[in-house]
Amino acid sequence: MYTFARRTFRYLMLTIVAALVSSVVSFPLLAQPSFDTAQLDTFVKEIMDAYDVPGVGLAVVENGEISYVRGYGVRDVTTEAPVTPDTQFAIGSTTKSFTALGMMLLVEEDLVDLDTPVRTYLPEFKLSDPESTRTATVRHLLSHTTGLVRTDASTFDTSVTAADVIEAAATTPLVGKPGEVFVYSNVNTIIAGEIIERITGRSWEDFTRERILEPLGMSTATLSIEELKRQDNVALPHVLDVRNGLQTTDFLISEADAPAGAINASAAEMARYVRFQLGDGAPLVSQASLMEMHKGQVAAPDFSLPGTVAARAQAVAARPEDVPPALVTDAEYGFYWGVERFLGEKLVQHSGNVDGLTANVTLLPESRSGVVVLANAEGANIFIETVRLHVAQLLLGRSSPDVNAILQAQLEVLGQDNASRKADLEAARTYQPERAELVPWAGTYESLADPQPTQVSVVGGRTLMLESGFQAVRFSVELLPLGGDRFIATSQPLTGFVVRFVEGEGGRTIELETLLGAQPLAVRCGTDN
Repeated sequence: MYTFARRTFRYLMLTIVAALVSSVVSFPLLAQPSFDTAQLDTFVKEIMDAYDVPGVGLAVVENGEISYVRGYGVRDVTTEAPVTPDTQFAIGSTTKSFTALGMMLLVEEDLVDLDTPVRTYLPEFKLSDPESTRTATVRHLLSHTTGLVRTDASTFDTSVTAADVIEAAATTPLVGKPGEVFVYSNVNTIIAGEIIERITGRSWEDFTRERILEPLGMSTATLSIEELKRQDNVALPHVLDVRNGLQTTDFLISEADAPAGAINASAAEMARYVRFQLGDGAPLVSQASLMEMHKGQVAAPDFSLPGTVAARAQAVAARPEDVPPALVTDAEYGFYWGVERFLGEKLVQHSGNVDGLTANVTLLPESRSGVVVLANAEGANIFIETVRLHVAQLLLGRSSPDVNAILQAQLEVLGQDNASRKADLEAARTYQPERAELVPWAGTYESLADPQPTQVSVVGGRTLMLESGFQAVRFSVELLPLGGDRFIATSQPLTGFVVRFVEGEGGRTIELETLLGAQPLAVRCGTDN
């Protein structure tokens, strides 16, 4: 139960990450890079240091050829074993694009039609609205436009099966009719994976390995944590403990959720995947199918990585005169790919976040180029964003703007830039409050995520204890004071999150500060103690 709660909150609201050290391992190149590799290496190491990332796998494809693959830092802070181009990383939701590709293989074999209702392939499939049940198609699954809201039970409870997920869809709230609204949900991908299994009579894992991974030469990529642990060269997941620094943590195990996030691969192998997606690798599907996957199907302003559209919008609202122009614009969603514009160029990208690991693949299809960034640090979204856009800039032959400076300027308005983050960590380690400073926050609050109330109590006169829950799973979290109404969580499932007690007209609200804005956790009517 504890693990379920910890993973649920980390998965939904990832924010800060783990520490550094860099080493470089050579890799045989198929093409000469057009950029200064020494300068790129220096940049990556500096950004790793700034964002507390222990290890990175990086791959660059230019004009359809692999031009650069490097490992930086360590795959395990306890052993200091170096990351190499062949180090395996869990790539999380980047896996979804493999599931979309698997579906397109079946489309080209006339076994699946994108615009045929899901019920044609899964007769038991139902949504909470009868009309939506009839009209939801495979296309809607692949573009997250079924109308289903996000639920993650299968991600955190290995006893949940795909059949359970399909059954639960019948009672899950809908935010719109199929095709109307983008709402990112693993449920859509689990159902898509079940269609693949139903049509082929094979497991999603076997189908993906034999029809995609092996033809692309991704021979050491794995499809489960059990397989991954049998590998010798593996990046361990890391989280940042507020008091003790970087710590390794457990891998997130996928079961029913596998089509949405189970693949583990190296930077070298993902470079081959990028070449294929650009139309320069093994011809698994037609160019028309690649273009269909990479085409925006629906507006998706909330899908862009934290630090771009969402963070900038809040920053503009707070201090419009201080916020630089947006780096990424025109966010849409294709078939398990995000589609956006950067410096006038179309980017096709997808990230993945699992416990202690973060990944991204970005394609520049108009120039047949791309970049892979893999990190063994939890919630390293801004690090990933900085590196992927910097490399995209190099691939476009542009020397400006300063991507990192712009992201920091946007985040500074929100108090979530690196300087603010590190100041919070230092305050948490050194600040010694008086008990009287903490007493006003103690009390009983109505939880917004759990039927049981949230309790806040003073412990030892120096810290608070937050007892809350999520979807009926209870947990206790220690809060270290940062001064005033701000605290930082030092224990799972919220390690590293800043918690605020906000006074408003409706009473006092407990909020989590994230890159997507304040997330209300609980509220107490009135202001009595």
